[in-house]
Amino acid sequence: MHDTRPTLLVIEDAEDHATLVAHAAMRCHPGLRVRMARNGYEGTAYLAGVAPFDDRSENPLPDLIILDLFMPEVDGFAVLQWIGRRPRFSAIPVVVLTASGNPDDETRARGLGASLVYRKPDNLTDLGLSVREIVGTYISRGRMIEAHMSSGG
Repeated sequence: MHDTRPTLLVIEDAEDHATLVAHAAMRCHPGLRVRMARNGYEGTAYLAGVAPFDDRSENPLPDLIILDLFMPEVDGFAVLQWIGRRPRFSAIPVVVLTASGNPDDETRARGLGASLVYRKPDNLTDLGLSVREIVGTYISRGRMIEAHMSSGG
């Protein structure tokens, strides 16, 4: 049987922050599959479906990407450029969640194809609210009901 649950890909180098985003997403939308990439290199490898992400039943293309901008080696801007050069990924919304308050970073990210840019909140409550808003905006209500049902909810 084909698993039709929606998938969120979190590309974030700070493991604690990635875990908080994942938990907030799953808490507000039970059944949502969350996959994590620890940096931009892993994020592009996941999207490309190369090892260790080559099993598409385990690592399906995401319905939504939450992306950090400032990561070592391959940053979020480079990930946005990489995605932008591949039309097959054009339908996947990419929401940037960054600590940067620099308006130039937001302008640059939007110019490279980010759907929205959010500033990382300073506290867990606001982070949960931001993640709920992001996921709720980009994953349809029908898909979330289906995900909840398939997770036994």
